[in-house]
Amino acid sequence: MIIGTFAPIPNKILCRKDLSHGAKLCCARLIQYAGKDGKAFPKLTTLADELGMSVRAVQRFISELEEADLVKTERRGRGYSNLYCVDKSIVIHIPKLDTPKVARLDTPKVSSPDVPEVAYPYRRKENFKKEIEKITHALGDKMRVH
Repeated sequence: MIIGTFAPIPNKILCRKDLSHGAKLCCARLIQYAGKDGKAFPKLTTLADELGMSVRAVQRFISELEEADLVKTERRGRGYSNLYCVDKSIVIHIPKLDTPKVARLDTPKVSSPDVPEVAYPYRRKENFKKEIEKITHALGDKMRVH
Protein backbone atom coordinates (compact mmCIF):
# COMPACT_ATOMS: atom_id res chain seq x y z
CA MET A 1 0.00 0.00 0.00
CA ILE A 2 1.41 3.35 -0.99
CA ILE A 3 0.45 6.31 1.14
CA GLY A 4 1.18 9.68 -0.41
CA THR A 5 1.32 13.12 1.03
CA PHE A 6 -1.61 15.43 1.01
CA ALA A 7 -2.37 19.11 1.50
CA PRO A 8 -4.90 19.62 4.29
CA ILE A 9 -7.08 22.70 4.35
CA PRO A 10 -7.91 23.65 7.95
CA ASN A 11 -11.59 24.30 8.68
CA LYS A 12 -10.56 27.76 9.84
CA ILE A 13 -9.65 28.47 6.18
CA LEU A 14 -12.17 26.23 4.42
CA CYS A 15 -15.19 27.89 6.08
CA ARG A 16 -14.14 31.47 5.36
CA LYS A 17 -16.49 33.16 2.93
CA ASP A 18 -14.16 36.08 2.32
CA LEU A 19 -11.55 33.87 0.58
CA SER A 20 -11.80 32.62 -2.99
CA HIS A 21 -11.42 28.95 -3.83
CA GLY A 22 -8.04 29.65 -5.40
CA ALA A 23 -6.79 31.44 -2.28
CA LYS A 24 -7.86 28.48 -0.12
CA LEU A 25 -6.06 26.07 -2.45
CA CYS A 26 -2.96 28.24 -2.54
CA CYS A 27 -3.04 28.49 1.26
CA ALA A 28 -3.24 24.70 1.56
CA ARG A 29 -0.18 24.34 -0.65
CA LEU A 30 1.76 26.94 1.36
CA ILE A 31 0.78 25.13 4.57
CA GLN A 32 2.16 21.94 3.07
CA TYR A 33 5.44 23.67 2.26
CA ALA A 34 5.65 25.38 5.65
CA GLY A 35 7.65 23.80 8.42
CA LYS A 36 6.81 23.93 12.11
CA ASP A 37 7.93 27.56 12.10
CA GLY A 38 5.35 28.44 9.43
CA LYS A 39 7.92 29.51 6.84
CA ALA A 40 7.74 28.42 3.22
CA PHE A 41 9.68 29.53 0.19
CA PRO A 42 8.40 27.90 -3.02
CA LYS A 43 8.88 29.80 -6.26
CA LEU A 44 5.80 31.38 -7.80
CA THR A 45 6.33 29.31 -10.94
CA THR A 46 6.40 26.13 -8.83
CA LEU A 47 3.15 27.04 -7.06
CA ALA A 48 1.52 27.97 -10.36
CA ASP A 49 2.57 24.70 -11.98
CA GLU A 50 1.47 22.56 -9.03
CA LEU A 51 -1.89 24.31 -8.70
CA GLY A 52 -2.56 24.39 -12.43
CA MET A 53 -2.81 28.18 -12.48
CA SER A 54 -0.94 31.09 -13.97
CA VAL A 55 1.76 32.88 -12.01
CA ARG A 56 -0.39 36.01 -12.03
CA ALA A 57 -3.33 34.11 -10.51
CA VAL A 58 -1.07 32.76 -7.73
CA GLN A 59 0.16 36.30 -7.06
CA ARG A 60 -3.46 37.47 -6.70
CA PHE A 61 -4.28 34.61 -4.32
CA ILE A 62 -1.21 35.32 -2.18
CA SER A 63 -2.24 39.01 -2.06
CA GLU A 64 -5.70 37.87 -0.96
CA LEU A 65 -4.13 35.76 1.81
CA GLU A 66 -1.99 38.73 2.86
CA GLU A 67 -5.05 40.98 3.10
CA ALA A 68 -6.70 38.35 5.31
CA ASP A 69 -3.57 38.36 7.56
CA LEU A 70 -2.94 34.67 6.90
CA VAL A 71 0.35 35.05 5.02
CA LYS A 72 3.14 37.62 5.12
CA THR A 73 5.52 37.83 2.17
CA GLU A 74 9.17 38.80 2.52
CA ARG A 75 11.27 39.39 -0.57
CA ARG A 76 14.64 37.65 -0.31
CA GLY A 77 16.38 39.33 -3.22
CA ARG A 78 16.80 39.01 -6.94
CA GLY A 79 16.97 35.42 -8.12
CA TYR A 80 15.56 34.03 -4.85
CA SER A 81 12.04 32.88 -4.11
CA ASN A 82 9.96 34.90 -1.69
CA LEU A 83 9.65 33.80 1.92
CA TYR A 84 6.05 33.20 2.94
CA CYS A 85 5.31 33.32 6.66
CA VAL A 86 2.09 31.42 7.17
CA ASP A 87 0.02 32.24 10.27
CA LYS A 88 1.11 29.61 12.80
CA SER A 89 -2.47 29.09 13.98
CA ILE A 90 -3.29 27.43 10.63
CA VAL A 91 -0.05 25.49 10.11
CA ILE A 92 -0.68 21.79 10.47
CA HIS A 93 2.42 19.76 11.17
CA ILE A 94 2.00 16.17 10.03
CA PRO A 95 4.89 13.93 10.94
CA LYS A 96 6.33 11.84 8.14
CA LEU A 97 5.18 8.25 8.10
CA ASP A 98 7.80 5.70 8.94
CA THR A 99 7.78 2.79 6.54
CA PRO A 100 7.48 0.09 9.26
CA LYS A 101 4.25 1.67 10.50
CA VAL A 102 2.59 1.55 7.08
CA ALA A 103 0.19 -1.38 6.61
CA ARG A 104 1.31 -3.87 4.01
CA LEU A 105 -0.27 -6.87 2.36
CA ASP A 106 1.97 -9.32 4.22
CA THR A 107 1.30 -7.95 7.71
CA PRO A 108 -1.61 -9.18 9.76
CA LYS A 109 -4.59 -6.88 9.96
CA VAL A 110 -5.42 -5.32 13.28
CA SER A 111 -9.05 -6.20 13.89
CA SER A 112 -11.60 -3.55 14.57
CA PRO A 113 -14.77 -4.40 16.45
CA ASP A 114 -17.18 -3.39 13.69
CA VAL A 115 -15.45 -5.13 10.75
CA PRO A 116 -15.43 -8.92 10.71
CA GLU A 117 -12.15 -10.60 9.79
CA VAL A 118 -14.04 -12.51 7.07
CA ALA A 119 -14.35 -9.26 5.11
CA TYR A 120 -10.60 -9.35 4.49
CA PRO A 121 -9.79 -12.92 3.35
CA TYR A 122 -6.76 -11.82 1.29
CA ARG A 123 -5.13 -9.65 3.94
CA ARG A 124 -2.32 -12.13 4.41
CA LYS A 125 -0.08 -13.07 1.52
CA GLU A 126 -0.48 -16.82 2.19
CA ASN A 127 -4.28 -16.60 1.91
CA PHE A 128 -3.96 -14.71 -1.35
CA LYS A 129 -1.53 -17.27 -2.77
CA LYS A 130 -3.80 -20.18 -1.73
CA GLU A 131 -6.80 -18.55 -3.36
CA ILE A 132 -4.86 -17.95 -6.59
CA GLU A 133 -3.76 -21.59 -6.59
CA LYS A 134 -7.40 -22.74 -6.16
CA ILE A 135 -8.56 -20.56 -9.04
CA THR A 136 -5.67 -21.64 -11.26
CA HIS A 137 -6.33 -25.31 -10.47
CA ALA A 138 -10.07 -24.93 -11.14
CA LEU A 139 -9.42 -23.18 -14.46
CA GLY A 140 -6.88 -25.84 -15.38
CA ASP A 141 -9.46 -28.58 -14.84
CA LYS A 142 -12.03 -26.79 -17.00
CA MET A 143 -9.55 -26.12 -19.78
CA ARG A 144 -8.64 -29.80 -20.20
CA VAL A 145 -10.33 -31.66 -23.01
CA HIS A 146 -11.91 -34.89 -21.78
